[in-house]
Amino acid sequence: MLDELQMLPQWIWHGDRERTSEVELVKSFILESAADHIEFRIALTGAVEVELDGNVVGIMEESAANICAFHRILSFPTSLEAGEHTLRLRIICTNIIPVVPINIHLQGRQAGCIAYLKADHYWLCTDESWLANGEQAASVCLLGEEPYGDLEDGPEWFVAGGFRDIVASPLECVTLLSVNEAEAQLLNNRVLLSGSGKGRIHIPAPIRNEFHIFYHVRKQTEWRDRNTFMREMNLSDMPVCVLDLDKEYNMRFHLKNRSNSSLTIVWNGAESLQELEHYEGLITETIELEAGGVHTTLPQGIRYFRMYVLADEGCPFELEWQGEEVGVPLNQAGSLRTDSALLNQIFDISLHTNRVCHQIGLWDGIKRDRLNWTYDFYLAAKADYVLWDDLAVLRRSIVELGQGTPDGYWMNAIPSYTLWWLNNVWEYYLHTGDKEFVLSIEHDIVRHCRLVESNIDPVTHELLNVTPTLMEWVPMEPEEGVLGMQALFRMTGDNLRKLKSFIPELTELKDWNHPQIDEESFLSGEQLITKLIGIMAGYVTKDEGEAFLRSYQIQDPITPLSAYWLAECCSQFGLQEKAWEAVSTVWGKMLEEGATTCWESVTLKHERDFHDALTTYTAYNSYRISLCHSWAGTPVHWILSRVLGITPLEPGYRSIAFRPQKLDGIGTCIGSVPTPFGPIEAGWEEGQSEPYILRLPDGIKLAVEV
Repeated sequence: MLDELQMLPQWIWHGDRERTSEVELVKSFILESAADHIEFRIALTGAVEVELDGNVVGIMEESAANICAFHRILSFPTSLEAGEHTLRLRIICTNIIPVVPINIHLQGRQAGCIAYLKADHYWLCTDESWLANGEQAASVCLLGEEPYGDLEDGPEWFVAGGFRDIVASPLECVTLLSVNEAEAQLLNNRVLLSGSGKGRIHIPAPIRNEFHIFYHVRKQTEWRDRNTFMREMNLSDMPVCVLDLDKEYNMRFHLKNRSNSSLTIVWNGAESLQELEHYEGLITETIELEAGGVHTTLPQGIRYFRMYVLADEGCPFELEWQGEEVGVPLNQAGSLRTDSALLNQIFDISLHTNRVCHQIGLWDGIKRDRLNWTYDFYLAAKADYVLWDDLAVLRRSIVELGQGTPDGYWMNAIPSYTLWWLNNVWEYYLHTGDKEFVLSIEHDIVRHCRLVESNIDPVTHELLNVTPTLMEWVPMEPEEGVLGMQALFRMTGDNLRKLKSFIPELTELKDWNHPQIDEESFLSGEQLITKLIGIMAGYVTKDEGEAFLRSYQIQDPITPLSAYWLAECCSQFGLQEKAWEAVSTVWGKMLEEGATTCWESVTLKHERDFHDALTTYTAYNSYRISLCHSWAGTPVHWILSRVLGITPLEPGYRSIAFRPQKLDGIGTCIGSVPTPFGPIEAGWEEGQSEPYILRLPDGIKLAVEV
């Protein structure tokens, strides 16, 4: 049987990328026997003339819609004789994917073509074995990667993505919240919906006449337009059901029309019930199903699901729905067992958030910002290091931004993000000891360091040209942002020195001096993050830092980002109950309001619905704050490194420090942390003869003990 998963199509083009606007892609192939039931599908930037064995068999005019789906060439022969054949795609591309500084790392992916031919016993798809203008074709990107993202009308097994490691598995629990004008039967993760049609509504297809810089930006634009149209229609009397998936997932679903006539399905997906009812940008998609037809959707980040069934007046219908979660399967090696219900809940939602964001990359979120944002996956990696025994997704995120961002550009157009990327390289090596990977990206490490060095004032050692700073997600005065950047610059230099000390082969890394800044400059800042990063960078002394931390009262505005760094700083100075107050207050508030994943923001005090109240940033409209953001899963790192007290002192945990810091009222707290030598188990349990538990695998040395 054909192992199709070994041959997923790639986006390909000429090696000169977008500089070549006319491309002839050619592939010769041999059929050992005649092939029947052939289909040829293609997506591309540009217009294409499809030629098979010297005969033109199809033409597609240039359109921005060409990149959104695998379009079937209906005039392509449905059968072929045995023997050699040649497929030729003549492409003219006058419009390419736009690149701006924020997506500059995708500058090599502005033009591309992806296609496949399938038959009963044959499979052919685009890859680097094709010729492009007589030369070997270049791989532009893998299936599922930005800026193209997921494509409609492909086989359902394409969910595996270009790295071939994404899987779909049944949802664990689905709850039927409501049903109207229909009957619903719930069987595990399946829903059977039946009733009589109440009429149809003509729903226009999305207008796709321009390219967007990211796939998810295009989808959000389409959802807003379609949802605006649907809200003008009266769907109140239409058959409808609302489901709760129990948790938020990156999920897809299968539909089967068991009726004798066609159906139109309109569905909505949301992270909260409030969003489902009120958000203008609500996920809104339509599906046309012929009698007996089946359909599988593309994955989206959803917890709540609403489905309308549109059929001819009085016409009986029966529809089957089945949901699946989609993501890279991960083997959990880090764990926690505790008698604290709250600590356990915080650990669990942090773990779940981090897990579901492992997709084609280590995404920022599964509904919004389905991207490798540099600072965001730096923070998400904190959980990776203490949870999983395989960091492949993190590595490919590091590589995409490192390789893709060209000379002279800051990552994601933000200077701090380049610095966080360099810090991530050090922290990856510290936790894994993976010298081979670090050396494999040496060229990019050096390139990005040179950009930093070119912006250092030779006299004051200050880092220049640092705006936009984006030290936090809340608005910040420019002077304060620049101050935070100097602290981050100092932290980065310190960590690069550590990296070079352990990997002397990195000979091109230079030592950076840092500017002299008095601690009062940080302590007088208005934003919490300014004080915290001053402490972390060593600008604020222990005495002054501890005094501030003791006096600080947790209050709005505070984000999960600042709350994590606050907990880290408090634990560093032994103020463990203060650290626990930060974690329990911020993540506890999410749990109090029904969170199943960690939010991008939190509002501790509000008088309206919680999701609308989260909109505290000037750049965001109502309900746009994500309720699943991977970087907000940092509590698992704080729990295992600061509560259980396990931290590596040498790369790969060759030696460790063990400094557990108990939390009042918690009698049992035992966990494990993955290392290259096997898991470390540590913690405490009341009633045991020893105050602390520590079990080390062979190869790890205990250098510092409580």
